[in-house]
Amino acid sequence: MKKRYANIKELSVYMSLPTKTLYEWASTGRIPSIKLGRRVLFDLEDIDLLLNSLKRDTEHCKKIVKKVIADAC
Repeated sequence: MKKRYANIKELSVYMSLPTKTLYEWASTGRIPSIKLGRRVLFDLEDIDLLLNSLKRDTEHCKKIVKKVIADAC
């Protein structure tokens, strides 16, 4: 069974970001979080959706590379 919720330390490893940054982002609503008393949990499905929405469009870059190569030939 795949783990769905992560604590701050686990998310820090998952995202390769410092816990301080994640606490700040969670408190300002930049990333979705769940507050249970003093604990902060993160739904990894929500985090994955957020990260996917932040991906850059690479199609534009591919077109430029093809044009540069074509112009060079």
